[in-house]
Amino acid sequence: MTRPPIDFGTEWSNAGTHRRYGHDLILWVAAQPTQAFRDAYSRARGLMVGAGYSWTDKGHAEPQMLPCWWNTGITFDADALRAEVDRVVAEAAAEREAKAAAEQERHERDVASTKNAAAPIRAALRALLVERPWALGRALSEARDLASAETWTSWGLRSAERYLDNAAANVRRAEERLGRTPPATWFARAEDEAVRVAALEACRVLSSRDMDWAAVQNGEGWSQATTWTGHTLSERAVLDQGEAAHALGLLHGHRRQLSDEVCIACFGEAPARRRRPEPEEQPALGF
Repeated sequence: MTRPPIDFGTEWSNAGTHRRYGHDLILWVAAQPTQAFRDAYSRARGLMVGAGYSWTDKGHAEPQMLPCWWNTGITFDADALRAEVDRVVAEAAAEREAKAAAEQERHERDVASTKNAAAPIRAALRALLVERPWALGRALSEARDLASAETWTSWGLRSAERYLDNAAANVRRAEERLGRTPPATWFARAEDEAVRVAALEACRVLSSRDMDWAAVQNGEGWSQATTWTGHTLSERAVLDQGEAAHALGLLHGHRRQLSDEVCIACFGEAPARRRRPEPEEQPALGF
């Protein structure tokens, strides 16, 4: 026999002569490892190895081991090998099919049992995505995908509940921060109603720019340290003196995103702007 007796659904190429167990043998290498080869090698290894089949890193440049056939010259019963390979490959395929059917059945039961409980949670998640997407933080993209899914499993339901709980915790932390003693640096200035109005508008400006909810460091909108509190302030109809003082403290760290006019209204002065370097003077061309 001069070539592999069974092709296992892939192409085989002659990789030349290679040393094996002290002998120079012709090596054939498969183009790829197929499921049929894996099944046959794992379930009928003795017959496969006896017929010359194995795995190798020789005769190819792939970063993985590939199926191979060594032309050992040893006589074997090719018909018996084929019959056993056909049997074990069919057996493995039937087991996978049965497993897939059982998994599909389990999935359908899971979806059916989750359907009623999922309805209010899905509605709450969708409302959160519309009203307070910033509260989801880095889970925003995953939450959107989940909310748009046609069906939920119990895993999806638990994930949605976790997103809602984490968002509520983020809002609660923001409210707790605003309930702390406001920074003395800004409290006196926040006594002025015009300053409070300007601070609220500045918060809304930054929130409108915070389209990624501080997921990416891009110099736009709030930072990861200020996003929840900043958005919470932006939702207020008006700011009291303490809230405005907190707002000024947050805004001061982002003042270069605000116009000079807004900075003067909030802080009494415009920020020092970084000057762009002047282009170097070009030498005059001589003719």
